[in-house]
Amino acid sequence: MKRSTNLSLSEFRVGLIVGGSFLVGAMVIIAYGKISGIFSRQVDMTALFRNVQGLTQGAPVRLMGIDSGYVSGVEFVRFQGKRYVKVSMRLSRTRFHELSGGTSAEIHTQGLMGIKYVELSPGHSSDGPLNPSLPIMGRESNSLGAVMKSGKDVVRNMKDLSLSLTELANSAKSGQGTVGHLMKDPTLYNNVNQAARDLASLAEKIDHGPGSVSRLLSSDEIYRRLDSTLGSLDVLLAEAKDGQGLAGSLLEDKETARSFKDSLSRLDDILRQIQSGQGTAGRLLYDPVTATHVDKILGRMDSLLKDMKEHPQKYFTVEVHVF
Repeated sequence: MKRSTNLSLSEFRVGLIVGGSFLVGAMVIIAYGKISGIFSRQVDMTALFRNVQGLTQGAPVRLMGIDSGYVSGVEFVRFQGKRYVKVSMRLSRTRFHELSGGTSAEIHTQGLMGIKYVELSPGHSSDGPLNPSLPIMGRESNSLGAVMKSGKDVVRNMKDLSLSLTELANSAKSGQGTVGHLMKDPTLYNNVNQAARDLASLAEKIDHGPGSVSRLLSSDEIYRRLDSTLGSLDVLLAEAKDGQGLAGSLLEDKETARSFKDSLSRLDDILRQIQSGQGTAGRLLYDPVTATHVDKILGRMDSLLKDMKEHPQKYFTVEVHVF
């Protein structure tokens, strides 16, 4: 009798474990949304991916984060001459009406090391309804492997940078290279120190010295004169802008500007002729014979004026008439 009691207790334990396992499995399946949609009307649709990143049959299908179906199959196919992975999905009909022709699909990971699932984005209503017989072209998403690979590359680059900085510090410490010379050679320090003293001396002279800059900064009289000059210049520019004065006429009156331009052109012609030796002025500047003659004439005139000043009776006769 005792042996029979032990067998019944063992059988009860085994049955309890098996029942618990079935219960846990049922809860997991329901959580994935596979059984929850068995009795609801569903729509079969497909998506094509270049890489499904470990997606398996039974994985959830979500629409804007809401569980709306599950993956019914994963297989290799050829589409337009290229190899893809076809993901067959069963989506709740009530959710299917939310999709449009611009629907896109991506594979995401729930949590850092969680399960894979398909995320659907419905697109815009202006794209029209989605045809379930046509596959959705899946988009690539950042997988955990890509993130980890990127992190490894960052770590490698940081390591290389650290080694380079260490080598640079060692070279500088030993006095090698430009940085090392700057650190070991006292010339740079002396030059910087001298430049600082020169700047301090210059600032002192500007602040308290007798120079023009010091007077400009400290003298109220110079400031008033400068302010008056700027005010007069401002009035002059305003008058010129209003067309007053010569400057205003040149800016506003086309006839005056044209006459002034013609005068400058004629003056330029005269100066060009003089520079080329033409005319009396040109010969005086460039012809030595003419210059000599003029010099002689001026010399005679000077002698004549001097003689007239010393002996005026030779050139002037005074007659007195008495009536």
